[in-house]
Amino acid sequence: MTDFINTLPRKIEIREVGPREGFQAIKEVIPTEKKIQLINALMDTGVKRLQVTSFAHPKVVPQHADAEDVLNGIDRREGVEVAVLIPNLKGAERAMKCKTDEWNLMLSASDSHSKANANKTTLEALAKMSDIVAMAKDAGVTVTGSMSVALGCPFEGTLPIERLYMIVEEYLKIGVTSVGISDTAGMADPRLTYNYVKELIDRYPEVSYKLHFHNTRGMGLANIIAAMQAGATIFDSSVAGLGGCPFVPNASGNVPTEDLVHAMDRMGVETGINLKQVISISKDLESAFNFKSKGYVTEAGTADQLHDLVMARIASSKK
Repeated sequence: MTDFINTLPRKIEIREVGPREGFQAIKEVIPTEKKIQLINALMDTGVKRLQVTSFAHPKVVPQHADAEDVLNGIDRREGVEVAVLIPNLKGAERAMKCKTDEWNLMLSASDSHSKANANKTTLEALAKMSDIVAMAKDAGVTVTGSMSVALGCPFEGTLPIERLYMIVEEYLKIGVTSVGISDTAGMADPRLTYNYVKELIDRYPEVSYKLHFHNTRGMGLANIIAAMQAGATIFDSSVAGLGGCPFVPNASGNVPTEDLVHAMDRMGVETGINLKQVISISKDLESAFNFKSKGYVTEAGTADQLHDLVMARIASSKK
């Protein structure tokens, strides 16, 4: 009998995207000092990759109007990569003035989502990226290209795999060898995820893939495990499950970091992240901004926490 764990990598890397995608989902403007405190706390958990802010226009994403101040204020730790979202050339020019390790490009895999998000078709948006990549190279910064709605578009449905091939090849032409695959609308299922991720890895093994799943329909964690079985080892998640694309109907948040770390801990897959500290940050966000965390383990506790049977019966009788 083949042990299930033998179908999975022994170690994965988790990139925390809460400070960028998660924070922008909070309507209340978070004070810069609080953002810095939370980002530093996330680094203390053992996270080695963080997407900390966005250089979108402040009128479009007012939550990240303080991008420069956040980047200048956070602690820098050896071995911790700090990434930022670069939506356009103007954003790249702003980022050039700050210390960053990675720029994440913004691109939709479908024309419909691209027009809603950037008022351009996918190819039109791609044509504008070579200048940004050149700027990053001059600054000694790595670049990750993106493919939003790659595993399901709310306007076009399931995209053909050939569409993703085309985008990867266009990225390779401009020197981008790291690509994010996003289930932005939470439409993917484990079978689709496995097939598409495996096809991409097999066809373009020179590319490093980062997987980004939304939990809109409750399949985010299952999709991550399917992607792991296909050979992926780098995954985005967001503390407290915060996030969601404003250009997707009924959008929901990302896979909660605490749930992902908990699942990996239970299966013996190494992440290097302290689960108790992540749960503590999730609870801090709940109390600070008056919302309920979407992390299951934040509410229920970890699976290894046992309860006194008598006390459980007393609690049950009071309901």
